[in-house]
Amino acid sequence: MTARVLGTRLVDLPPPAERWPTTLVVSDLHVPAAGGPVVERLQAWLDVAARNRARLFVLGDLFDALVSPRQVDTGIWREVADRCAAAVAAGVDLTVLHGNRDFLLGSRFAAHSGARVIAGGVRTTLAGRPALLLHGDELCRNDLPYQRAKRWLRSPLVRALAWCLPLAAAGRVAARARQRSKTVTAAGDPARFEPTIGAVAAAFATGVDLLVFGHIHRPARGRTEAGEYCVLPAFDEHGIGLWIADRSVHYAAVCSGQLQRCPDPAPRAFAADR
Repeated sequence: MTARVLGTRLVDLPPPAERWPTTLVVSDLHVPAAGGPVVERLQAWLDVAARNRARLFVLGDLFDALVSPRQVDTGIWREVADRCAAAVAAGVDLTVLHGNRDFLLGSRFAAHSGARVIAGGVRTTLAGRPALLLHGDELCRNDLPYQRAKRWLRSPLVRALAWCLPLAAAGRVAARARQRSKTVTAAGDPARFEPTIGAVAAAFATGVDLLVFGHIHRPARGRTEAGEYCVLPAFDEHGIGLWIADRSVHYAAVCSGQLQRCPDPAPRAFAADR
């Protein structure tokens, strides 16, 4: 039976072998159609991953918007896939999770990039500890309109319709969707978009003591009674992710081609379940 948490399917990956002594984790790159600085920040992390024989996890929202699987054949989507493919060819073990903006990534992107694409979360070992990696949207249980929409947006019918969408139309749909999302977020109750106490507890109940996720774009690091959590910032803002090696977990950025530690963010209070 497939393990799930909060409706999200979990994939178990084995502990890193000696081949990959370092693990890097980033989230919410939001690569836009026009490319820009975030692509070079991604390339810097891919280069570091190749030099360090690393596993690299992207915890969703690699792209700002993906509304047709065929987008990965063109433009920035194909460019990013090609950059990922070069890193995989250099020895990087690359895993990309679905985010709320690019849940249509699938076999086409996997074939172009060489990445392992997972429509769910990952349980694995990080710093010698059982860990759960999620995008993080499933933890925001108080955002009921989004949670309802998520179920039908990811249905087989919507996926089939997405394959039929012309690329020009896909671009227009993506632009409207992003604008609507920004409007809803700006006008809504901030607590609605926060991970809830119950959801975080459910994540730890999967048998892990380290929880890593993104989605909310506000970094945090702290502990609950069940274990430690690390919330990743939006990578497109400053190029910050996690650097895990020698049983240590650090926030880090790439400067002059080298990983450099960043200060840990403060803990956060999760929202009460409504």
